[in-house]
Amino acid sequence: MNNRRVEDEIIREITTVLKETRGEDPKKWVEDPLTFDEADKLVYLKASLAETLRLYPSVPEDFKYVVADDVLPDGTVVPAGSSVTYSIYSMGRMKSIWGEDCLEFKPERWVSESAGGYKFETPKDGYKFVAFNAGPRTCLGKDLAYLQMKSVASAVLLRYRLSPEPGHRVVQKMSLTLFMKHGLRVMLEPRGLAAAE
Repeated sequence: MNNRRVEDEIIREITTVLKETRGEDPKKWVEDPLTFDEADKLVYLKASLAETLRLYPSVPEDFKYVVADDVLPDGTVVPAGSSVTYSIYSMGRMKSIWGEDCLEFKPERWVSESAGGYKFETPKDGYKFVAFNAGPRTCLGKDLAYLQMKSVASAVLLRYRLSPEPGHRVVQKMSLTLFMKHGLRVMLEPRGLAAAE
């Protein structure tokens, strides 16, 4: 919402895809929801959504029950029957995992440049990004969630520029799910579709 460079790149990507599939008339871009194929081509948007979830995961912490005695890599003994809690929110902000720029919003950390544009790069360590859990417990609805997020984000961003309401204090509230204590009030400025070309 406060990163015009990223927003402009998302708009560029969406309009490029929609020009290819629906033609040059911007009115046709908003007549119907994205198709699966159109959504699949929105790689930079997916990277932006992944980066958002890295910094603001829907579920900020999780826990697991230990079924058999185990020893963690640092030598900590974890007996069967214990529960282990981990902070997904904190993991997304750790320098040891994400580097010195871990607090910066950088969708580019999720993509590589390819001949046709961007290619989404899943972290090589499957347990680095755990907003959808990881390993055999990865959320079965992850791809559907990305599809829905892309569809909603595209529909909103093609029509409006969003900005935080002046004076509104954005305060996160930790709970089972991460949400804003006082909501997230935004101002909507109609986006001339011709300006999105």
